[in-house]
Amino acid sequence: MKAKQRTLLVLAALILLAAAALAAVTAANRHAEAASSEAAAGDIPLAAFAQAELTQIAYTWQGETLTLDYDGSRWTLAEDPDYHLDQTKCNTMAAAMTGLSAKRRLEPQPGEDYGLDEPSLTVSVTAAGRTETYTFGTTNPVTGDIYLQREGDSALYTADPAKAECFAYDKEGLFGPFQPAGITASSLEAIVYTRADGADRFTVSLKALSVEGEDGAYSTQWRLEQQPDTPLDQEAVQQLLSVLGEYAAGQVTGADAAALGLGEPSVTVTVTDDTGSRTLTYAAGTDGCYLTVEGDSSAYRVDADALSAFCPAEELM
Repeated sequence: MKAKQRTLLVLAALILLAAAALAAVTAANRHAEAASSEAAAGDIPLAAFAQAELTQIAYTWQGETLTLDYDGSRWTLAEDPDYHLDQTKCNTMAAAMTGLSAKRRLEPQPGEDYGLDEPSLTVSVTAAGRTETYTFGTTNPVTGDIYLQREGDSALYTADPAKAECFAYDKEGLFGPFQPAGITASSLEAIVYTRADGADRFTVSLKALSVEGEDGAYSTQWRLEQQPDTPLDQEAVQQLLSVLGEYAAGQVTGADAAALGLGEPSVTVTVTDDTGSRTLTYAAGTDGCYLTVEGDSSAYRVDADALSAFCPAEELM
């Protein structure tokens, strides 16, 4: 009887041990599946900071290093603080790094560099007083994911290539188009421009007047100051206003006129609105047309056809 009891106790213990082992294996499998699912979803976190903590992003792309400083609301270029950055592009870069996660964690294979010996991109992020550096290599030809490593971590990771693609800008590519003269065409009251083409030189003075139409309604129309009763070619006037309100396509800070190939200004313009008057100059350079604004040391690249809008008075009628 006692032997049977001992046998039953042994069998019960074995059953309990088997059940425990099965539970452990099941839990391990679930954990592995969860980890695999997490990796597949790109949820292996590589950056442990929030965008609000960022103070600087420095990146090297195509041999050029650019350093973006952040004051909590606006980005500036450390190498050229007066340069007008595209804030949206900078914010996209910040979002890519604060939300940086990997899809896979791999062990580098001997003899394979994954493009990391000559990286396509290196990004250093400073946040909350610490700096983390990430190096991006080539893309996997099958999955399209990009290889990367984190400084101080020997593991190899793959990530969404969009995390690196948003950094594919040189300094010129980071320029944020804007209206450097701050002109709003509807608020202008007077325009006076002088154009000099070789020996030819002429000045045109325009005024915005309130003119009564045939229906008795008044509207604002531009007229020559010397001939206020003569209607003007509205298409030519609109072309002029469009040029004055045009967004710049590029910027050279601390501009050297000689280095840009700028000679004497082709056109000098004085515009007046309810805030006062300011002077603009347009000149043809070796690589396009440039605008300078009174009180601003930068030269701004504008449409090459801008000069044609400043035509003689007779072409406005």
